[in-house]
Amino acid sequence: MLVRRAAAALLIACTATACSVTAGSGPNADAPAAAAKSSGKPTSSPAADALAFGAGSHWSDTDTDGSHISGTTTVIGYRQPAQGVSLPDEASGLPHPDWAVLDVKVCAATDSTNVIVAQGPWSLRYADGTRLAAPRISAEGVAEPVYSVGGAVVRPGTCYRGKITFSVKHGSTPTGVVYDVDSRDPVEWTVPKA
Repeated sequence: MLVRRAAAALLIACTATACSVTAGSGPNADAPAAAAKSSGKPTSSPAADALAFGAGSHWSDTDTDGSHISGTTTVIGYRQPAQGVSLPDEASGLPHPDWAVLDVKVCAATDSTNVIVAQGPWSLRYADGTRLAAPRISAEGVAEPVYSVGGAVVRPGTCYRGKITFSVKHGSTPTGVVYDVDSRDPVEWTVPKA
């Protein structure tokens, strides 16, 4: 279970390319919003070991350079329809979408090397097994503070928290939130019923 820095660099490069995000862009940039797409990773019904919102998932690995890397990943909350999102429906790619906001946090352990985080590993899971990948939107109008699209460094003993704005089909509600980092088993949190 290695966390690969090369994979993180590739993720950052792919994220920036796929979303028309350029250096220096951010929540106030005029970058177009990308539509959310299914990750194509079918899953079964809700995982029996799914966590509740607010519960952290601790992980520990050896990085590609042999250094220790570890931390805790937590889903803080999910809101649909979202408040604080002012994107036009046309930015979604869906007719009459619901905008949703996922609030997440990653903390690097004090004895860890730097941890790189981005929206890429996050997705919403639905009862039929489909997943809606994080759209990697950082344009003006998304919920703030924006969780990094291009990648952010979390230094040992610190945390990084932010919001990911999703465009979801009107009337659909996810049953889970999945954090799926290449080289580790995916972790899931159960979305509370409204």
